[in-house]
Amino acid sequence: MNSFQVSREIPIEKVRIKDDFWSERLKVNSESAIFHQWKKLEESKTIDNFRIIKGEKDAFREGFVYVDSDAHKWAEAAATILISNDDSKLLNILTNYLELLKSVQEEDGYIFTYNQYHFPNKRWINHQIEHELYTLGHLIEASIVAYKLTNSEQILALGQKAADLLVKEFQNASAKNTPGHPEIEIALIKLYRLTKETKYMKLAEKFLEKRGKFILFGAQIFKENASQQKRAKEVSRQKNVYYDAIVTKDKIVSDLSKDRSKGLELRFLLSVLSGKYLQQNKPIRKQKVPVGHCVRWGYLATATTMLYQENGDTRLLKSLQKAWDNMVTKRMYVTGGIGSLPLLEGFGRNFKLNNKSAYNETCAAISSVFWNWEMLLSTGDAKYADLLEWQIYNAVLVGMSSDGKSYFYRNPLEVGNSFTRKEWYKTACCPSNISRTLANLSKYIYSYDDTNIWIHQCIGNKTSFMLNENKKSKIKIEMKSDLPWEGKVRINLECKENSDFKLNIRIPSWTENPEIKVNGRRLNKTSLELGEVITASGISPYRSYYIIIEEDWKSKNKVEIDFPMIIRTHKSHKKVKNNRNKAAFSRGPIVYCFESHDNSDTHLLTEIVNLNSKPSIVVSDEMMKLKIPTKEKRDLFARPYYSWGNKGKSAMTVWIFKTDGE
Repeated sequence: MNSFQVSREIPIEKVRIKDDFWSERLKVNSESAIFHQWKKLEESKTIDNFRIIKGEKDAFREGFVYVDSDAHKWAEAAATILISNDDSKLLNILTNYLELLKSVQEEDGYIFTYNQYHFPNKRWINHQIEHELYTLGHLIEASIVAYKLTNSEQILALGQKAADLLVKEFQNASAKNTPGHPEIEIALIKLYRLTKETKYMKLAEKFLEKRGKFILFGAQIFKENASQQKRAKEVSRQKNVYYDAIVTKDKIVSDLSKDRSKGLELRFLLSVLSGKYLQQNKPIRKQKVPVGHCVRWGYLATATTMLYQENGDTRLLKSLQKAWDNMVTKRMYVTGGIGSLPLLEGFGRNFKLNNKSAYNETCAAISSVFWNWEMLLSTGDAKYADLLEWQIYNAVLVGMSSDGKSYFYRNPLEVGNSFTRKEWYKTACCPSNISRTLANLSKYIYSYDDTNIWIHQCIGNKTSFMLNENKKSKIKIEMKSDLPWEGKVRINLECKENSDFKLNIRIPSWTENPEIKVNGRRLNKTSLELGEVITASGISPYRSYYIIIEEDWKSKNKVEIDFPMIIRTHKSHKKVKNNRNKAAFSRGPIVYCFESHDNSDTHLLTEIVNLNSKPSIVVSDEMMKLKIPTKEKRDLFARPYYSWGNKGKSAMTVWIFKTDGE
């Protein structure tokens, strides 16, 4: 365990998920989504870019400056899946890709096809804009997980050589060399933890500590933007020359995404020039309000939390806690989605949460999941586990279709009939990011130290691990869970008789007065009087807490939990103008929405539900839906938000007009 962590995670290979809800979704991820993504990486020419650099293929490099990262994230997702699943086909694709990278990597460790193809011998250009370090970060992360899968030093060398190059180039770098898109910092800290090479930790710390200390940042952005435009024109010239010189019509990658954000240009410009968009406006200890691009923010906050775990600087932790509170209470949607401004792909002002134009990128929710996990390990506070659960079920899971072959990039809470999932995007960061997150789901269930076990998530699984190596305290746990549809959870725990440890079970914010039995004995008190925190979104992870069970443990123990499954009606903070006189609904950890496929002959955006009549449950499409009467005594049906958009174009809303006699 790192010096300033409350608990440590159990490696995913030691936790096998067997769960009525999640097992099928993980199967879709490992048997459908990961192969679909590879197919699209091939079709979009992203993989060909590496073959071109190798000299294996004569073609023109395609895609945005950062497309390498999409392939690296896919590799990390594939390796993570393979740690828990035997699949020779997937292993063969991954192995061939890693071999391709080895052949493309330059002798000193450099890989970045944009520069390698278009601008040979030019490196480290436009750090705020061109994602060079971001892309290498994902390469390093992929190499770490692939090494854990294969135990191959050659595979780990892919990432280490790149990291060694960065140490050589940036160990004495100034503030202007900090990356515009954080990610390399996470990768370097993970590499340090694996190899114990302090130089990686020192470089990650340097990148983090230099942020917000950039004099005349706006002038630098103007300079980089002019440089990037000049480079883009050169790329266009190269493309015209290349395609005029060959006879082929298969030459330009089609635009796989037609999404375009309009408006907000002035705010975007001011945000960029001030440094807020890139979190370069303040040093990390003074960043107490989440601003700018949401994914960048989430990755920066994650890396900063990991830095705290290493150096114990309480000023870092305090600023992170304040930023988290600000995000949850003022800048987050009821689904746990973050980012209200499409063009900025970022945070808006406090309580400005428009449902229709909501950005809520899937990757932003994922970055928040990463941050919540590190904050949980750092503090042991249940609110972080609670929000992690809420975001996984709602803001993350919605990003992938039920068959794993189409995706949402952004996730609004209100749409007409024109918003649909897409098989791929020109900026295809979300698909493989979802896959690597789902493949890591098992690591979010437990954590432990020498005398405590924490159960953070009630997901069916089996695990076996050493609680205390010195005392050889082996623990076996088998959990069966009926979540998210019902609240019944059963845990079989095996250990040495009279083992000395505490079992900490999280009580979610979405339930009240759960019943818990340990070896047939009912616990006397299973609820706490927690103050309700009014949030912009209408949800309050602050209500979550841990029940601490101290027991004269037998060799075989049974813990029985029954969480009441309450249909909750959510009301936004009064300052959220868009949601006045509206309600949203949840049951357990699931947020619900109204989709036109379930409600024909209605206009969802003008319907009024009657809150004096209680919603009821209807089982349909292998899920629990809600039936809610309207003011006119018709029934509206609400489905889990994660499940909408799987039947083609449709209208949808999470917040609906209400009447309750007030």
